[in-house]
Amino acid sequence: MSPHSSVGTLAPRPLVRDAAPEPVGAQSGSVAGRHSRRSAAQVSLAPLGLLCVLTVQALLSLRLAWSNTAFLDEATYLYVGHNELAHWLTGASVPAYPTYLSGAPVIYPPLAALANDLGGLAAARVLSLCFMLGATSLLWGMTSRLADRRSAFFAVAFFAALGPTQYLGAFATYDAMALFLMTAAAWCVVAARDRADSTWLLLGGAGLLALANATKYATGLFDPVIIALAALSIAGKRGVKPAMGRGGYLAVISIGLLSMLLAVGGPLYVTGVLSTTLARVSGGSPPLVVMTDSARWVGAVCLLAALGVAVAALTRHDRIQVAIFALLAVAGLLVPLNQARIQTTTSLSKHVDFGAWFAAAAAGYAIARLTRVGPWKQLHVVTAALAVAAVVVPVGIIGRAQAGDFFQVWPNSTEVTKSLRALTHAHPGNYLAEDFDVGAYYLENSIRWDRWYNTWYFSYKVSGIPQPVTGPAAYRAAINNHYFSLIILDFGDTAAIDHVITSDIRSAGDYHVIAEAPYWDKFGTGQFTIWAYQPRPDRGQLQTHLTRLRG
Repeated sequence: MSPHSSVGTLAPRPLVRDAAPEPVGAQSGSVAGRHSRRSAAQVSLAPLGLLCVLTVQALLSLRLAWSNTAFLDEATYLYVGHNELAHWLTGASVPAYPTYLSGAPVIYPPLAALANDLGGLAAARVLSLCFMLGATSLLWGMTSRLADRRSAFFAVAFFAALGPTQYLGAFATYDAMALFLMTAAAWCVVAARDRADSTWLLLGGAGLLALANATKYATGLFDPVIIALAALSIAGKRGVKPAMGRGGYLAVISIGLLSMLLAVGGPLYVTGVLSTTLARVSGGSPPLVVMTDSARWVGAVCLLAALGVAVAALTRHDRIQVAIFALLAVAGLLVPLNQARIQTTTSLSKHVDFGAWFAAAAAGYAIARLTRVGPWKQLHVVTAALAVAAVVVPVGIIGRAQAGDFFQVWPNSTEVTKSLRALTHAHPGNYLAEDFDVGAYYLENSIRWDRWYNTWYFSYKVSGIPQPVTGPAAYRAAINNHYFSLIILDFGDTAAIDHVITSDIRSAGDYHVIAEAPYWDKFGTGQFTIWAYQPRPDRGQLQTHLTRLRG
């Protein structure tokens, strides 16, 4: 069924008695018959363009799924998911995940953990690919309604070619799921304009938007875009007042659902939303760096989206249509501007793809209009092919290289994991590790979560002090009391505290380096240094040992 079709009842065919029966095949040579066949062919062939794009997108992402071991974020969410599943099934205790994860730990992580149980890390990454293919399909559906199928084809082709899109299609984090849910909400509010009764589509859109926000809190940045899109979608047909009413209706329902979810989640979730998203601490990256990186990854689609607004303004008299394309183009800039505001490039390569999805619709419209030169259909086909070769293919080649680079940012942990497996077996107990999530994920079948501690935060109960101590004092006290069986440091993200811990290790005197595991990534080489608690024998033991040697 065409995306432009609507559900309705079929009127009975009038009975015409004074018309002679038309011979079979008489209509086949008429102009109406040729037009009917041509329209049917266009309807049947149109999805082939989408199918080709989805196939290429899947291949570009699948090549990455086996190219590296788990990234820290992937390991974290898969590990959290397994712990949450264990909590649901057996009542096992879990850490306070809601306080520091930037998405609800009960939505994506358990789903990804189930995929991981079925086929390992690769299966969890394929799950992300399914979400990204769904987002591309929804872009096709939305753009074909806002413009036409030609624009929809260029929109999805451009979106699939982007490096961040290829990257998210092979990255086992909540981003792909959140993007899919957000785009499904956008599709619902646009599709609602073609229905006489749009209540269920709007309710579905509001629910999907709230679920997207719960899956990844940062998607809330695009809530105003989807609400405005719901209003503008019907403003041209029904006027400004109904449009404002629809936007308000969607906003009230979405906010109500989010408030209900926060009330159910309780203070832990409120803390997580504030600390990870709304009151996030500013980083140290200059705004120029944020904007430059964003331009390298999605700058082309943003420029073409701006061109689409200009083309719409010059060739159309419909101000609402121009406003819709302007809204989509602005959406592509929201993430770069927001992260430049808080001066951070953390997760920027993922976040920019959320805005790029909207901007791709306006970009697709721009390419479609510029390639529709003259009245000849054959010429339109030629110009479309040239546009694919001159614009989409180069972006795809660049995006392929960018996605490959994204997957080489972190070191391959195969050798480190192999070493940890043997060392933890030989030294049971508690383990202090910088960014322990990767090791914990690969060793989760043999080591419980509550035996791992990290170098970001640690509290320790000291005898004689009523409250646990935190920070350097906690590490010092734990090391002096031989609380950790192994200490694993690589002087990376928490280099300052790593040096403090190293000094405490030397002072304690009972920890010794037993292994050094090198690693390589795109930035060069590094090394994990592993200390083990090996108590020094007392004088009596030493004397007995010497006596035995002499004897």
